[in-house]
Amino acid sequence: MINIDDEKIKEVLEGIHEAMLRKKKRGSKIKEDIVMENRIFSIICHDPDMGPVICAREMNEKYGYDLTGDEVIQVFRSRRMANPHERKELLEWAEELTGYFTKAIAGDRSSFDAFEKKRKGPSLKNGKKHDSQERVAAIMIYEKHPEIDRFDDSDSLHLLGNTLARYFFYDMADAVAYVYGFPQFHPEKKKAKEAKGEKQISYEQAVRRAEQLENALDRANIMLQDLQDEFEEQLEASKARELADFFVKLNSEKYGCILDELLIIRKGVDKLRKSDYELPIEINGLLIMVKKLIQFVRDSHIEPVMKIHSVREVTASDVEFCNYEGTAFASPGEKKTVRVVSPGWIYKDKELQISRPKVKEEA
Repeated sequence: MINIDDEKIKEVLEGIHEAMLRKKKRGSKIKEDIVMENRIFSIICHDPDMGPVICAREMNEKYGYDLTGDEVIQVFRSRRMANPHERKELLEWAEELTGYFTKAIAGDRSSFDAFEKKRKGPSLKNGKKHDSQERVAAIMIYEKHPEIDRFDDSDSLHLLGNTLARYFFYDMADAVAYVYGFPQFHPEKKKAKEAKGEKQISYEQAVRRAEQLENALDRANIMLQDLQDEFEEQLEASKARELADFFVKLNSEKYGCILDELLIIRKGVDKLRKSDYELPIEINGLLIMVKKLIQFVRDSHIEPVMKIHSVREVTASDVEFCNYEGTAFASPGEKKTVRVVSPGWIYKDKELQISRPKVKEEA
């Protein structure tokens, strides 16, 4: 528990709030996707082992969404958090960082130094930084210590994508360092003071102030470039989702599951040709069109997940993310024989699911 009545801590929180006001102006126009991602992060901060199905349920209850486990998985994939082990490593890193912050905000220098070292390092045990690690860390701090949210900044934090959240997280560290005079930080401006009665600053102080302004300018320039890079990434992701949405409609029941039908037609035609059956010349044009459609699907990197009409043995966990039709599994280890009725489709480049495979229990 952080003592928010302490005057120094109040000053830190005011500095953090000022930083949020600056970031919020840019983040307020971010799409709803960012808000949903941050809300998911806020939920899994309380349980690093939480699976996508439970997370979806929590999202629906807390925020009024209508998400499925598959949709949460898509969010994890888009944020490179699909691997549950790496996701747990990231959350545990953020939780340890939060522990250091809790003591640093109260003026503990050794905790601040540990916080600085930890936040600048990789969150994953393979030595790599995660592109959302500062974003998750900032959310973790507010989730673990809601008492610091005196200015409702946690809601504003949910508007920030990776870049803005990263620089807000830097600002949080700077606010602590500024108040307690800890070194190695880039201070932000304090609140404007009345000019009347202020002492003249020395030459050394003026030089120090100029260095601080240079650091602030350098950070602003880097942030603008990072924002541009993030915008381009979001644009590419948006194009990928639009392409995926097109194929989702194409394979919907409303339009007769066209992707599935293409596979069935191709398989049937191949079978007829192998048996030396002479296809009527009247349908050659139709077959050419089907061939071209199949080529279009391939060129778009849309691929089936399973082999249609194949038969396989499965357990309950094997069909967890399939549409399963059949009797209930009596135990996790029970095996059943199923036939693939619909192969399911995926946009391979971005690992976006178009549709779930559908399997039916064999009698």
